[in-house]
Amino acid sequence: MSTTHVLRLKSTSRATLGAVLLTGLLAVTQSYAPEPAASAVAPPHCVDSQLAVTGVEAPGGSLHAGMVIQYRNVSAAACSLTGYSNDVGINFKTGESRAARRTVSGYLGGWMGYKDGTSKPLPFVVLRARSGAASSMVEWADGATAQQPGCSVLTTLWVNVPSGPRPFAIEQWMLVCGYFDATPIVPGFSGSAY
Repeated sequence: MSTTHVLRLKSTSRATLGAVLLTGLLAVTQSYAPEPAASAVAPPHCVDSQLAVTGVEAPGGSLHAGMVIQYRNVSAAACSLTGYSNDVGINFKTGESRAARRTVSGYLGGWMGYKDGTSKPLPFVVLRARSGAASSMVEWADGATAQQPGCSVLTTLWVNVPSGPRPFAIEQWMLVCGYFDATPIVPGFSGSAY
């Protein structure tokens, strides 16, 4: 046996021994790996093409008005929504615009997520294929006239779903005097959840 042949044999033996040790280590590691959590298999975030987004007038209150934004899954696959949409009221004739400020709940509804005096995390809403529904709310103070300083007449609401690349346009006449707020996405069509 030549010296070169012996060195080749030793390097082959080391490679084989290394592979055996690595395989054994992986087997041990995998046998002690924790089970994946149920949320690890949650559906992906909804993309714009999966959704139909519409607006419905919210039941108002004294000097308060609002719109429930409804998100319906129209695709063949389940998806999920969580957090806030980005909502901007616009008047294309005057050039006025107002971005809605995020709030957990408002005068007309929202996420009433409290337990024992502390707030719960925002809901993670799964929208079933072809039938799943979620909603949020935009509300504003409307107790004045269009000529009053600080008031805006807005005619369209642009709604961007979380991580959505393009806004959905909802035609809605809004006299906004004072606050203009958006609540988080919740299950169902009412814009509110407890």
